Amino acid sequence: MRQKQQRAAGEGGPRKGVYLVLGILTAAMVAVWWPGCRRYPPVTSPEALRLIKQLYTACNTRHDGRLTAVEAELHRLAQQGLLGQREEAAFRSIVELARSRKWERAERESLRLVQDQLRRGTRR
Repeated sequence: MRQKQQRAAGEGGPRKGVYLVLGILTAAMVAVWWPGCRRYPPVTSPEALRLIKQLYTACNTRHDGRLTAVEAELHRLAQQGLLGQREEAAFRSIVELARSRKWERAERESLRLVQDQLRRGTRR
């Protein structure tokens, strides 16, 4: 009787750990790949993709001249209707960080913008 109770209490021990690990891994994958977990919207034009590269370079090099060029291109693309409102807002928020001399954060955010685009590409 005692052996039966010990066996019943011990059953599922290793399995329980495996299920726990699988659950944690599943939750992590959902958090990374779920569309709602992305911070930035998808870009809708090749010009916007080029602008992301220019923005990252400006922030990475902390170059005011490049940042000014990004702002000019951002304005041009917005005027031509090549950027959606959410795209434009995302670019402007990062540019504002850089203009406020928060270069490291602007660099991180521009990299995140790139990463969010790459994650979208792997789901097609």
